[in-house]
Amino acid sequence: MPNTPQPTEPTQEIGFALSVRGFLIQADGLPTVKINDLVATDKGARGWINGLLDDRVQILMLDESVVEPRTMFKKTGVGLNISLGPSLLGRVISPIGTPLDGKSLIKATPEDRVTTIELEQVARGIDQREEILEQFDCGISLVDTLIPLGKGQRELVIGDARAGKTRFLVDLVTNQKGKGLIVIYALIGKPISAVRNLINILGTSAAMEHTIVVAASSNDPPPLVFLAPHTAITIAEYFQAQGRDVLVILDDMGNHAKVHREISLLSNKFPGRESYPGDIFYQHAHLMERAGKFKKTSGGGSITLLPVIEIILNDFTTYIPNSLMSMTDGHLLFKSDLASVGQFPAIDLSLSVSRVGRQTQNRIQNGVAYKLRQILSQAQQYETLSQFSAELPQETQIILRQKELIEELIKQDPQTDIPKEVQTVLLALVFTNWLKFKDISFVKANRNNLLKALTTDRSLKDLVSSALQMKTDDELIAKLETMTTLIQKYCV
Repeated sequence: MPNTPQPTEPTQEIGFALSVRGFLIQADGLPTVKINDLVATDKGARGWINGLLDDRVQILMLDESVVEPRTMFKKTGVGLNISLGPSLLGRVISPIGTPLDGKSLIKATPEDRVTTIELEQVARGIDQREEILEQFDCGISLVDTLIPLGKGQRELVIGDARAGKTRFLVDLVTNQKGKGLIVIYALIGKPISAVRNLINILGTSAAMEHTIVVAASSNDPPPLVFLAPHTAITIAEYFQAQGRDVLVILDDMGNHAKVHREISLLSNKFPGRESYPGDIFYQHAHLMERAGKFKKTSGGGSITLLPVIEIILNDFTTYIPNSLMSMTDGHLLFKSDLASVGQFPAIDLSLSVSRVGRQTQNRIQNGVAYKLRQILSQAQQYETLSQFSAELPQETQIILRQKELIEELIKQDPQTDIPKEVQTVLLALVFTNWLKFKDISFVKANRNNLLKALTTDRSLKDLVSSALQMKTDDELIAKLETMTTLIQKYCV
């Protein structure tokens, strides 16, 4: 009987670890792997191909595991990707899609319209983008009126520790409830206690219904922390391609830069300024450029991006903060000394800027904001002059008083969402003769009463609803002048 060939097992591409530096492995073999391919050890520990050298490959470990020289790696046949679908809303996941909330895995199934997308994507060109003309409603008076954001804008959130940045971001996420917007919150290298605390706050405020949290704590392997913002942007692009408006928060990009520096130094890359690698600008700009407002042919929708970075002792001139400022459309500068005196949000108006937000404002809103900025600018000059004069002209005293009234009115209680038409009418009161001559103690005692009046009184609600349709901001102020007697009834 002739010998029949026996079936053989398919060959599997393998490699062996040559050197181990913590989470960075150099291995031989694996001749056909590409950058961003995934490999695994016999024990299932996953690694990510990050570099191809002449006779070896560089692997970054994504799992906590002990790898020794001569450990075998197998090619998995899959790349660095994530499974995405509508069921991802309300979930907490790792940067590689592993559930961190105790629920089931997100699997690519046609029934759930789940698809698998690679994390590394090229930012789309200008031919696929639209001008940013629609305002992003934060529900926070100081931002919406004086430093407005547009849908598709990239705005850096910067400030020192204990300046209220996280509190501001949580309120911003909570205020998007019911507005049809999706939030992707990436926690990058944060302490595990901070990660749990944020998830609990979002859960108790019902904000998780429209939010996806991508979490990589300081306890996770650095390569996993590095991937967190890439995953967040990739998820955002998935929903944006369906015509949705998405907000992405990357908290904190300073941690991301430090992790990239650690990976680069272990890889023997030449260190540059402050020991950061030469490609750090590319790494961050590559992420920032993926945000924007997109044409219908590219799915429509928008990705508004808020990268966050913490600075030390109000010094925002260091390398990474400067670098991020140069690739965003403005910044909100938070200061701990403002937070310590009760200002929320603790944003320094004189040092914060939004380069594209004003073009998204309604003309009445923009007119009132222009008047407010004019008062604040004049008051800043007069405060310097007042140090050299005992007596000030009445006009100067009025402007200085109006500045105090504005600063008090833009303070906001936590977890409150103020519609932009209410914000506009409230701040326009500063220019009425009724409020112009009130002192700061009156506004402190009645700020919430004024808000209540504008949102509950039938006549005032009619004024608020029509405020943004008026011809000029002067018309709004004149209309308010006729209703100050009614407003006064709500004040103490």
